[in-house]
Amino acid sequence: MRFPYRLARVVRVSAARCRWRRACVALGLALMWVLLPSAASAIERDIVISVYQGECREGDFVANLATAREVVREALARGSHFVALPECFLSGYESAEAVQRGKRSLADPDLRQFIAESSSHDMVVLVGLARQDGDQLYNTELVIHRGQLLGFYDKVMLTGGDRDPLGFAPGTAVPVFQAHGVRFAVIICHDSSFPHVALAARLQGAELLFSPHNNEIRSVAADDHRHWVRNCHVGLACQLKMAVARANIVKSDRPGGIGYGDSFILSPQGTPLAEARLFKTQLITATVTPAMFRSPWVWADLHETPAWLRTQLGQLLTDFRRPTSDADLRSWLENMIVYHRFTPGEVSAATGLTLAEVTAATESHQLAGRQPSARTPGDPLRMLPYPGGRHPRSGFFEGQVMPQRETKFSVFTPWDEASYVVVDLPEAIFSNLGLTYLGHTHIPTIWDLQGITLPRLEWQRGSDGSLTSERTLPNGIAFGAQAKPTPAAVHMELWLRNGTAEQLSGLRVQNCVMLAAAEGFGEHTTSRHVYRPPYAAVRADNAPRWIITAWDPVQRCWGNERCPCLHSDPQFPDCAPGDTVRLRGWLSFYEGDDIQAEFERIEGMQWRRE
Repeated sequence: MRFPYRLARVVRVSAARCRWRRACVALGLALMWVLLPSAASAIERDIVISVYQGECREGDFVANLATAREVVREALARGSHFVALPECFLSGYESAEAVQRGKRSLADPDLRQFIAESSSHDMVVLVGLARQDGDQLYNTELVIHRGQLLGFYDKVMLTGGDRDPLGFAPGTAVPVFQAHGVRFAVIICHDSSFPHVALAARLQGAELLFSPHNNEIRSVAADDHRHWVRNCHVGLACQLKMAVARANIVKSDRPGGIGYGDSFILSPQGTPLAEARLFKTQLITATVTPAMFRSPWVWADLHETPAWLRTQLGQLLTDFRRPTSDADLRSWLENMIVYHRFTPGEVSAATGLTLAEVTAATESHQLAGRQPSARTPGDPLRMLPYPGGRHPRSGFFEGQVMPQRETKFSVFTPWDEASYVVVDLPEAIFSNLGLTYLGHTHIPTIWDLQGITLPRLEWQRGSDGSLTSERTLPNGIAFGAQAKPTPAAVHMELWLRNGTAEQLSGLRVQNCVMLAAAEGFGEHTTSRHVYRPPYAAVRADNAPRWIITAWDPVQRCWGNERCPCLHSDPQFPDCAPGDTVRLRGWLSFYEGDDIQAEFERIEGMQWRRE
């Protein structure tokens, strides 16, 4: 099947996409934090900033260019180092027709002349343009200085209207520029609704942030929108310790829509240094001083954040698994949407797709509203890899940060196709060396203490519905898991091979059965748990239904009411160098009142000897 345009963009590994994903990792605070300025601001002198608020003539590039020239002259007369004009100001933004009339490439003679005119002064000019680049159209803010195009920023966080009907493609980079002794960056309109783009700029040392807008809002929503936008910018200024300058249009001639303006310049404290009046054409100017970036203007420094938190934020921001092909995308979407009933936000969290990409992929693969296939008598229990994106617990989240999906699978209950348990196999492996493996972030493992990050893995799916995994640790210890569904139960196995030169002992294992997504089993209590080692069982709160698990040889049966979860935790025998040891496990469902008789029945199946 031919890859649809939007889905091709989802999985195509283009150079631009790779650059943006690397930028996201940097945004995760782990790698680029070293680029932050010191506690003292990098701004060494007063900086004068001007922001223009006024009407954009839709689709009339020549008229808007003439206005921009007038704004430049007035800002120069005020001694400004920077002047910023609104989003798409030179082209227009009201409609696809206006954008098409006003769009220009960087090779346009009139635009090149405007850029060249800046050689007569030292002021940086920022102005918005619908930029044509081959067959792509970008919502761009040009950065012009000393007769040259210093660079440009393409809007990253597009709205639905930006994509369709206006036809813009998203930007794939967050550049930072330098002039007049200050690093600065640009975000455009909807970018300001998210911390990510501004944070990426701040992590590259930007202390001045320009935010051009072109807001034409329904009149009934305009005041709420104004408060939202202003508060977003105050938050960015305070949290990121940046001076923020917003330039917006004014317009009132379109029925039902208004461009209210509300342009402003904020200090790093979030305090307005200059504000334009609503609905008024106006050039506002303010001076940003080095003192504004120090106490008592600001009371914190980003360097105060401890290394572990910076690292964990970086991991959290990139804790998703991108589909590797269209077939892989479809398989995971079916898993998440049809069987696990994920919301679009949960799919996004699991895959890294935007909400628009999730919608497009769901429609393309015809998964919207599709119901799970019915199980017939004799079919194996439904078992699927757990996709991540939704936390498998309903409590004690601090004890399971960033759960890794390569150890987790879902088993759906036979009485309710929407209910399932999530098995963590293994959740943890302990040895005489310490905590040797953990399927999430919580207590540091021996690898965490050495600064070693284990690679991500995935379950391998068998034609019989089984799941297998294998991992080799840096010291040579290898372990693996297998789960095979049958009509009556899921048969499980864990093995461990000692690839070290010393005997391993104290090989305790935690295998967790998480109950939050099983209807009737999600209450935070252990009062309905029954333990008869190796069996651990829990009864539903609304029917005589049971979930049963067992491992052999077992060392402890227990449950955690905060999760809630069920455990039958085994222990490997001591393992000599080069040897392999094994454990066997069981998971099943039971409807009835005599759980002890069910234990006996299961015991008679001799599952431990398989």
